Amino acid sequence: MSVRDWTLRLRALFRPGSVERDLHDELSFHIERETMKLIVQGLPPDDARARAHAKFGSTTVAADECRDERGTAFIDNTIGDLQYAFRTFRRAPLATLTIVVTVAIGLGLVAVLFTVLNVLLFRTDSVPDVTEIYAVEHPQQADGGPSKFTRQRFEALRSDTNVFTEAYAAVNEVDLRVDGRMMAVNLVSGSFFRVVRVNPIMGRALSAADDDRAGGNPVLVLSDKGWQRQFNRDPHVIGRTVLVTGAPYEIVGVMPEGFRGLEVSAPDFWAPLARLVDFLPDVRGSEDKAGVEIIGRLKPGLSMERARAQLSAWDSNQSATTDRTMSIALLPRRGTVPQPLEAIAVFGPLFVAFGLILLIGCANVANLLLARGVARQREIGIRLSIGASRRRIVRQLLTESVLLALAAAAGGYLVSRLALGGAVYWATRTLPVDLGDVTFSVPAADWRVALFLVLAAIAATAFFALLPALHATRIEPARTLRGALFKDARPGRARNILIGVQVFASALLLICSAIFLRSAIASSQFNPGFRTADTLSIETINDNKRHAMLQALGSDPTVMALAGARPRLLARPPRAFGDVGSGKIALSYKHVSAAYFDVLGIPIVRGRAFTTAEGDEHPVAVVSESAARTLWPNGDGIGKTFRIEPDLTAQQGHGFLTINPKAGAGDARLTPRTVTVIGVSKDVAGFRITDVREAGVFLPTTVDAPNTFLVARIRGNADLARQTLLERLTRIDPNMGKIITLRTVARLETFLLTIAFWVSVILGGLALLLTVSGLFSVLSYLVAQRTREIGVRIALGASSQKVTQLILAQTTRPVFFGLLAGAGLAASLATLVLATEAGAMISEIVHVTDPVAYLASLLVIVVACLFAAWIPASRAAQVDPMTTLRQE
Repeated sequence: MSVRDWTLRLRALFRPGSVERDLHDELSFHIERETMKLIVQGLPPDDARARAHAKFGSTTVAADECRDERGTAFIDNTIGDLQYAFRTFRRAPLATLTIVVTVAIGLGLVAVLFTVLNVLLFRTDSVPDVTEIYAVEHPQQADGGPSKFTRQRFEALRSDTNVFTEAYAAVNEVDLRVDGRMMAVNLVSGSFFRVVRVNPIMGRALSAADDDRAGGNPVLVLSDKGWQRQFNRDPHVIGRTVLVTGAPYEIVGVMPEGFRGLEVSAPDFWAPLARLVDFLPDVRGSEDKAGVEIIGRLKPGLSMERARAQLSAWDSNQSATTDRTMSIALLPRRGTVPQPLEAIAVFGPLFVAFGLILLIGCANVANLLLARGVARQREIGIRLSIGASRRRIVRQLLTESVLLALAAAAGGYLVSRLALGGAVYWATRTLPVDLGDVTFSVPAADWRVALFLVLAAIAATAFFALLPALHATRIEPARTLRGALFKDARPGRARNILIGVQVFASALLLICSAIFLRSAIASSQFNPGFRTADTLSIETINDNKRHAMLQALGSDPTVMALAGARPRLLARPPRAFGDVGSGKIALSYKHVSAAYFDVLGIPIVRGRAFTTAEGDEHPVAVVSESAARTLWPNGDGIGKTFRIEPDLTAQQGHGFLTINPKAGAGDARLTPRTVTVIGVSKDVAGFRITDVREAGVFLPTTVDAPNTFLVARIRGNADLARQTLLERLTRIDPNMGKIITLRTVARLETFLLTIAFWVSVILGGLALLLTVSGLFSVLSYLVAQRTREIGVRIALGASSQKVTQLILAQTTRPVFFGLLAGAGLAASLATLVLATEAGAMISEIVHVTDPVAYLASLLVIVVACLFAAWIPASRAAQVDPMTTLRQE
């Protein structure tokens, strides 16, 4: 195809009138030339012109042939189809608006999820040549735990290998209070900004001198997020100082907007890795053992496979004890989630749930188009009778549907932005403030979201428009021109299937919402086994300020009692082995102070609790009832002795929700000892939503012991007391951790279930609303089309009750099969969930097989569908046969 052909087609697209005039002029030229030739031969002008026209043939046919030959016929036909579609929309504005709004709601809800998924998976960081950057990781060890690098191994990798042009080490996602405000920091080596190749918009980046292993400089570089959130974009922020665990840090730079430091969400600032102890006091004395991430930029021309092979060889030669089967993994680091398959697995069920709304909307629209196809049979019959092909008419109908879908895509974008904005607003207003200074922002939409909406709109068109278009053209033109409908206007198999699909999706979503509602009600009544209404967990970080903080808490009138725990209350207890002489038994342990059981309200069922004189080195212990039964099946345990030693192979597990993922990282290792049981405490269920279960063995400590976290019972309003204590304690230590009310943690399970309920009930409500409105619209339209038939039936003796039953019977079968399929799929999915290990844990919280939820949901759908069908059925029963037959 030549440039001239493309130019002609572009002109036909943007200047169709000019191309048509040129074609008309060209045809006129050929006829005029033939006319002049005949005049020269001696014919009169009129005869010559008539013979020239006769020889040339129909100019209309010739013009069509020229358009086909030039390739402009497709463009002309498309423009014509578009013009005809807009005229059709103007004739039926209500139906057009209904279709656009229905599909827009479904597209908008799906776009909400894709916008979030786009941020997690596809929105790479604003870093030059980001595809060259990889993270170096070890696979899991044989015992299931991760094998981490240290700063020393990072330095060895840089000096001994020739894989990266530059690499850096990092400790990410450190949350702490800076100048009394919770901030997120990434600790990076001095080569970080050389790897990412992004320059600050103000000040300077971190340098190698800032990260000197001898101590480094107390400086930090703000992200755009931190500059905006913490300093309100102060143009004079460079040179200001902030306090980190009592040490002043100077702000030396601000990074540009859009740069996230190869993370999904940018931290508030970056600081030198050499200053690790300032940010994580727990690692003091063991800095060289702290785990770090290693990220580097591959050398040009070096493939990822060759780089991994070189690093694996280097790693296996580092130590004689290294497992030779262990290899290095190189994972792309582009500012997206490192495990995309896990994100897809999480979002998959949500896409299905939100996609059901789109499916219902498309089925609703398809039913409406099927009904409209009946009304347009005369129009289509005329077009077929004058020579239009069935293919040409289907194309025209699909063009109308594509226009509607694209308009729905634009509406879907607005729906998604409104939904995201509403979700962020609701989250910021309802999230418990105890959990930290959490900020949300509406995820930005880019070209990927727009492309997704367009593709989803086209896919939706294929679903809701193709079947009605094919059905509408399957008519007999002769009968249609006489005014007879093709076959009849009763709901056929296609309509029944579409109604069944809508009921199926509604049943699935409403069953989910009912399950979450009843689970949330049950969760609100769950007793974790200790006091939550008046108890606070206080996270202390700086042991140098411990004495002053204890004095402040002791003198505060709202604090009734104070206890200590190590590790902190909401951290998983470390593992140990207990030996009573018959073999080692796996246990969990925790160090607690004398008032611990009293503050939390945990009863001592036998024996006694610790006294204030008993500290870390005292050889006594309190065990739980279950631990006592495990250690001494035939005794109560009081006065018994057993040896306890740490489980050096234990790894931190993963729960459904981890409150403190780094908790206990700096705890001193348990010294093996023989202890005497002085008391047995009641078993505690704990918080099901977290990965925390209460320890089985309690060892003594005191509130002033290092690394011990505090638990306080307060008087009065817990939220007010928390805020008062937070303000008072941050004046002593501006970098102290969180203060959380245990009532908040206890309600967290209910909070999450309530979120799930509202999401599912909104989706289920929309699904039911669309299903009911679609069923009502289709039946009303079909009753109007069958008015003559109904009038004849009544004239022949059919009663109103029989007519009503006739209309209701048309919806009974699809509704029944839709309910059966929805309930069956929900029950099947529940069975599959219960068969998995994670599902067994989830089933303790979410009652996925609750029969009341199933029955109530199905009953709601049956009543709604009967109501939707009853109104058109009652109208049909009131048809006057004489008036109807007289009109015919």
